[in-house]
Amino acid sequence: MSFSPAILYDILFLIVFSFAAVKSWQKGFLAGLAELIGAVLGVGIAVWGSRALAPEIYQRFFSDAIANKVDQAVAQSGGDMAAAVQGLDFLPESLRTAVAAGLQTAGDQLPEKITALLEPLFLPLVQVVLFVLLCVVVRWVFALLVRLLRGINGVPLVGGVNRLLGLALGLCTGALDCWLLALVLWFLVSVTAGGLDWLNTAVLQRSVGYSFFGAFNPFLVHY
Repeated sequence: MSFSPAILYDILFLIVFSFAAVKSWQKGFLAGLAELIGAVLGVGIAVWGSRALAPEIYQRFFSDAIANKVDQAVAQSGGDMAAAVQGLDFLPESLRTAVAAGLQTAGDQLPEKITALLEPLFLPLVQVVLFVLLCVVVRWVFALLVRLLRGINGVPLVGGVNRLLGLALGLCTGALDCWLLALVLWFLVSVTAGGLDWLNTAVLQRSVGYSFFGAFNPFLVHY
């Protein structure tokens, strides 16, 4: 029986899930509740913020630079479509493949067509970066609140129940952390275009943890 890297991903999901549960048990109910609220709000704000801010950030900080890179690549290629796409070496291979597939009828408008194709392909990458940043900031703020609530674990007759309830909340936090891990794995597969033997869609689909926690991907939902 051959070894499958999917087993390692299942172990990783189990470690993340267990770590969150144990840490919440140690912190107690109120601290665990604050941490869970922070995690949920962090995800909600990050999903909304990444979708709302990504187009503006792309237009302001990336659009002109990408257009210039495209013009240079097309000029150096002499109008050859395949050479122009390969000249966009600042892009992941997955994006270059997608651009090449959409340039069958570019004609004389090759630079404009490439630039137009890149925006919807590039936006999810910007969204993921914004998602991570916003999620980390919100959870960090709530982590400060957690430190203030840990003292209640020492209250007589309350500490034991407090920790048990904290464990229950930790299971929820662990599930949320596993969902975030699934999103990170999806992002890495997208950037590498599934070119790694140990990190591609086929391997992840054999992982029980990824199949469960990665079932909902907000970056693949249009709303």
